[in-house]
Amino acid sequence: MSQIPAVLMPVEDALSRLLDSMRPFSAVQDLVLGETRGQYLASDVAARVDVPAFDNAAVDGVALRYQDLAEPGLTLPMPLRVAAGDPPCTLMPGQVARIFTGAPVPTGADTVLMQEDCEIADGRVRLPGRDDVTQGQNIRPAGQDARRDAIVIERGQRLTPQAVGLIASVGVPQVTVSAPRVLILTSGDELQRADESPLPGKIYDSNGPQLEQLVVQSGFPAVRREHLPDDPAIISDTLTRYLTDASQRPDVIISTGGVSVGEEDHLRAVLEAKGSLDFWRLAIKPGKPFTFGQVDGIPFFGLPGNPSAVLVCYLTLVLPALRRACGAQTVLPAPQTLPVNFSVNKPGKRQEYLRVRCLQEDGELRLQQHPNQSSGMLSSAVWADGLAVVPVGRTVSPGDRLAYFSFADLLGG
Repeated sequence: MSQIPAVLMPVEDALSRLLDSMRPFSAVQDLVLGETRGQYLASDVAARVDVPAFDNAAVDGVALRYQDLAEPGLTLPMPLRVAAGDPPCTLMPGQVARIFTGAPVPTGADTVLMQEDCEIADGRVRLPGRDDVTQGQNIRPAGQDARRDAIVIERGQRLTPQAVGLIASVGVPQVTVSAPRVLILTSGDELQRADESPLPGKIYDSNGPQLEQLVVQSGFPAVRREHLPDDPAIISDTLTRYLTDASQRPDVIISTGGVSVGEEDHLRAVLEAKGSLDFWRLAIKPGKPFTFGQVDGIPFFGLPGNPSAVLVCYLTLVLPALRRACGAQTVLPAPQTLPVNFSVNKPGKRQEYLRVRCLQEDGELRLQQHPNQSSGMLSSAVWADGLAVVPVGRTVSPGDRLAYFSFADLLGG
């Protein structure tokens, strides 16, 4: 087993090494748009058509030739009516067309007036003067949103609902996504399932369900979870089975528990024996025992056993690395910098991620700290809406500003 590092690795260094070490996932899957679940694109998406495919009206109103406008009060005949879905038509000089939102602008017309700016009666329209109109107003030109054959979504971007809508709008029914298989390993003889009756000396496993949902909800639905006892032989045999069975072999291994320095923390030792350890123990709070390495060419992330440490380490270290392996360039959201309404009187030796809530106070946003920051508690994470970062060696007074990451931004990608 590796010696305990004398100096804890800074979080920034650990993240940089993680990102540099990740290789693109080779596992991909073709999915119709209706089957996507927030995964990451494995290849660029190009538009099959211009969007819009034709100049169309942005409002309900009348289409006309700008050159036909004169002084206020001019009336022109309105022989045409164009609705969304109608075929293109032609507008003759000295005429206007009744038009509705989304309808193709008639050939010859170059301006659309809102119906509120006109008086429509008996097949004629009373128009404002030219000085009150801008040529081309209220027209969405062809190709405004996308041009045919242009890349609209790049590899590595996440398939948010908005992205799926854009892809559908350019006529692409199917996409190729990164589809890594993620194996989650929990460990510890003290754990029992939530569907079991309480047993003496046992606690219910929260890390397994929490971590599985974190992985799934951040765009990686191919997840398998297995619990391991505190038995090095069983741990080793289980890993061997997964590594040698092509139908089960994962692309990523994420463990929780068993990576610290206790006599019953066997998982890290077994993983290291079957692979290589890149680093272990970080200057992060919660989450100091975080471990990263490779086992048979598969990246493994060893998370601590405390539930809040699992949450923090996954969102700030593991998920950015997974995104990089999917081709994403931006792997963490930009934080907000917000004032706090609490104090941190003792400078820490580790970068601390506080569970906080963003509140409106005296007309500005402020961060409120949950009073219980124990790494073994999850109630504070449910109460909170994000994390505030206290750098190493820093004290904090009310009004000081800290970097703040919302959970929604961290998970959203």
